[in-house]
Amino acid sequence: MTSVAMKVYDLQWFTTFGMGYDEAAAALRADGVDLVLTQNRIDPLPGSGVDQSAYLADATGRIGAYDDRAWVEALRRAGLAVEQTTATFFDPAALAVFPNARPVNAKGEPDAGFAWYVGVCPTHEGYLDWKIARLRRVVEELAPAGLFLQFCRYPGFWENWTPDYRFSDADSFCFCDRCRTRFAGDEGIELPPGDVAGQARTILTEHGDAWTRWRCARMVEAIGRIADGVEAESRGLRITLNTLPFPSSDFGGRDVRREVAAQDLPLLAGRVDRFELMTYLQILARPVEWVATAVADARRGLPTDREIVTTLQVAPLYTEGVHAGRGRVPAISADDLAAAARQALDAGVDGLVFYHWTDLLEDEARGGSKRAVLREIGRG
Repeated sequence: MTSVAMKVYDLQWFTTFGMGYDEAAAALRADGVDLVLTQNRIDPLPGSGVDQSAYLADATGRIGAYDDRAWVEALRRAGLAVEQTTATFFDPAALAVFPNARPVNAKGEPDAGFAWYVGVCPTHEGYLDWKIARLRRVVEELAPAGLFLQFCRYPGFWENWTPDYRFSDADSFCFCDRCRTRFAGDEGIELPPGDVAGQARTILTEHGDAWTRWRCARMVEAIGRIADGVEAESRGLRITLNTLPFPSSDFGGRDVRREVAAQDLPLLAGRVDRFELMTYLQILARPVEWVATAVADARRGLPTDREIVTTLQVAPLYTEGVHAGRGRVPAISADDLAAAARQALDAGVDGLVFYHWTDLLEDEARGGSKRAVLREIGRG
């Protein structure tokens, strides 16, 4: 039977909808969910597409009574597995503590970010040590079945990468002094004197393949340090990686998952048990048939014991303001959700993930039927 996971990235089930721990866990179980990807207050998720700032600011209200341990214990009582999530290389507040962890693009510009997102350089040792210390506490205090590593890549607001997106030097990272120096030393390359942009151009034009391989190796290294730091193997913790969904047939045949984000799935399979593809059709302006293409591409070269799961988007995002004009449809119907699920299941995924629970609860409160789709999938 295919696994059904739910992303529970906010606490609105507890605040806005007033559910208790056991009530919420029972509701997820009744909907056919067997795995919950949840946040915690030890290593909290920064604000993102799931904005938590408004209700989290009211510390005197119900949110003040929330307890991570009570939540995960209720989930376990309901027979649900729990993976704790972390925003691996995304934490805007941490950049104030580790200012030289801000990535630099191929134009020589520090990453200014886009909308709510700004990345963290994956080679910053101090930042990664700090992150691992937090994750060690998460594992010791909450005893999850696994860790779900989000934002484990080089920077990029991938949500903007609709079919007509044109990549530029502003999308290429990271060319900070630390990365350039280490790359040159590891590869035995002497970079020409000059500014960052000039050296970046030399790297990209003369050593592009080596640069891609080097960055992909850094991602494997970082995940390995996390897994070793939390003693994942000895504790039996599953490592799930949040990966970009783009098949190599997109963007004129450029493998942006590997070349831009430095996510080489076969290489990562040495430290990762499960790969999640963010097949968010509405955000990315892709047709439902694209899911099968993305799954087949991700499978290529993976060991047979490594799992592929796809995430289905429940509610529309990024249709207004700076996000407008990218061909995104303004709505996702229950039929759309069901069609995406069928496409993924027909493609042979090992599991479905739904993004995210608050959207399903809000849809039901408006009289919608998306939770009925979830229950139907859960019944097999």
